[in-house]
Amino acid sequence: MELEYTWQVLGTGAGGAAAVLLITQYAKMPLDKVWKIPTRLLVFLLSAVIVTGAHLYYDGALGWQDVLLLLVNAVIVALTAMGGYEMTFAKLEQAATPARDEEDLGRDA
Repeated sequence: MELEYTWQVLGTGAGGAAAVLLITQYAKMPLDKVWKIPTRLLVFLLSAVIVTGAHLYYDGALGWQDVLLLLVNAVIVALTAMGGYEMTFAKLEQAATPARDEEDLGRDA
């Protein structure tokens, strides 16, 4: 059996973003019951952990010169994951929510 996610895959922008998106979707609701962590902060922290983990797996060390580059890469992975959410899960949530037309809005007033 071959694993879908390896450190090599997680080290890419697309692999890291996909992992962050799936982990966030799975962990957000249980985390909200304990701590109210803003979703964007959670996504960035997960991105930073995954990008740093992939870097450490390949290089084995973390130097000061790597920190800025890892933060930039974490931002890119986080933005990609949030964009992926908007393209997939947000559209599903909007489709599941019944739309109210203008006639319904007029009756509520």
